[in-house]
This record gives sequence, C-alpha cells and structure tokens, in this order.
Amino acid sequence: MKKEYLLIYVCFMIWTTMSSQQQNQYTQFVLNKYVFNPAYAGLDFSVSANLMYRNQWDGIQGNPRDISLNVHLPFYLWSGAVGGMIDRQSFGVISQTSLSGSYNYVSSLQSGLLSFGGRLGISQLSVDGSQIITPEGDYNGIFTHNDLILLENSDLGLGIKWDAGVYFYNKTIETGIAISHLPQTFISLERTSFGQTTHVNTFFQYNFKIFENIDLLQSILLKTDFNQIQSDVSSIFRINGNIFGGINVRGYNSRSLDAMAIIAGMKLGNNYTLSYSYDIGVSGLRRAHEGTHEILLNYNLRKILGSGELPKIIYNPRYL
Repeated sequence: MKKEYLLIYVCFMIWTTMSSQQQNQYTQFVLNKYVFNPAYAGLDFSVSANLMYRNQWDGIQGNPRDISLNVHLPFYLWSGAVGGMIDRQSFGVISQTSLSGSYNYVSSLQSGLLSFGGRLGISQLSVDGSQIITPEGDYNGIFTHNDLILLENSDLGLGIKWDAGVYFYNKTIETGIAISHLPQTFISLERTSFGQTTHVNTFFQYNFKIFENIDLLQSILLKTDFNQIQSDVSSIFRINGNIFGGINVRGYNSRSLDAMAIIAGMKLGNNYTLSYSYDIGVSGLRRAHEGTHEILLNYNLRKILGSGELPKIIYNPRYL
C-alpha cells in the first residue's frame, strides 16, 4: 500500500531533522567483518570477497532490503591491505547506493596483528515521490501532493561516506572499534537534506576450542549514535572448519530486544562458503512481518598475493 510508503517517508523526514537513521543491521556480522570495520581488510589473509543479500521484515510492503559486495586483500608492498565495497539499500520510497574504497596499515605485535585504517566513498540518495499519496493530494488527472516539501518525481542527492577503524587479531581474540561520519555529514536534496549521523561500533570475539574438531565463536557487536545503543550477541559452532551453525540475539532489554536468529552454513569446495540466517521477530513488530532473510556468499582465493618478494633462486647445474 502507498500509505505505507508515506509513513516510511514521513519517518525519513523526521530523521533528517533530528538524528537520521541507524546503521544497517547485519545478522551475519561475524562472517562479514569488513562491512562494519575497514580495519579488518586483509585479515582473511588472501583475496576475500563477500556478496550479501538481506531482506528485512519480510511481509511488509516497502520493507528494507540491502545488497552489497565487498572485496579486500593484503597488500604487503604497502605494509597493509586494501579493499572496496558497493552497497545498495532500499526502504519504502527511499534508496541509497554507495561506492567506497579503503586502506589499512597492519602492524605485527608479539601478541597478534594490530590494524588501523579508513574507508572513503560517495553515496547517492534517491526518493521516489511518485509512490507517495497524501490526504490533500490530487491524483485524478493532475498528479500533485499539494505539499511544499514532497516532490511528485524522483529527488537525487550526493554525499560523502567515510569511516575509520582499529582492529586487533590473533587466533583466540579479535576486537575492534570503528566510527563513521564524524563530524556529521549531509546529503542535500532539492527541498530538504538527509543527515548522516555519527555512529560508533565496537566488536569483540573469543574463539573457544571445545573439542579437537569443534570450535565456538562467541561474539558481540555494540552500536550507538550517542542517543541509543543496540547490541548483537552471536554464538556459532564450527565443525572441522567446514560446517557451522548457531544463534544470534539482537537487543539487551525489553525496549531494544528485536529478534533471535538462526545461522547455518558450510564450505563449498576449497574457496567458497555459503551461509544463511533467518531472524525470528520477538518485538511488537512480529505481528506484522514474517522475519528477516540474509544470504552470504564468501570467496577466498587462499593464496598470498602482492608480497613484492622475488621467487627463490634455484641454481641449475647445467649452467654452472
């Protein structure tokens, strides 16, 4: 129904005046860490590509959807790693497409690897005014909302997108913190502007060795815009490094508790990993939606590239 699009658009207009929208929710954040922290680039130790599709709140027309592709790899000539990401989100009459690239410096410590870097890109915001219906609008013959703010056609705007992060890695512990849009940035539209509010996320993961062939990855992701805090807690069991599954809980109290998710996946050959998650709503919205689907496909080359070192010289006795 177009009235649902109007409701989403009105919420968007309120956010531009106040605190903008929250960062994207990702159920499988443990398996796609580069998407929320640019300093993670290269820590898969080869060319790593992630293709993700998320269909949130299935059952609601105009529900949020997200498709993204990111690629990152170590770049030893620069003592770090590089990466890139393209992402498209849509919710109601609003869609946003962004393209960004990153670099991070990686330092080797006795206890592990310490990485810090940043990501910079552009973001295009689009609002489809033709999908909006207002109580005072005239839609018989002449299409007009009779509103000074709402447009009858598409409205486009461009803005800067950036974030920076720090990440620590070893075989047992992983932790990092990332910040985006400090100071706050804006995307200008024809009759208004969209505020991209400063966000901070903190990540921690501990890897337990339960049995010789079974590991437990226990993770938590905290996000805040300095007005609200949201948490994701994930527990994933991995068997022989090939098959894995677990649960994810979003929220920490009666007001923030949103969903419980089931995650399952497996390796497909030596280079590909496919995983799927389904969010079961536990908030008041569960009466209106049928859950959230998220699919993630990872490709890892599993070869070291760009080391900048010459191959080992093998002397042939024939030429001595």
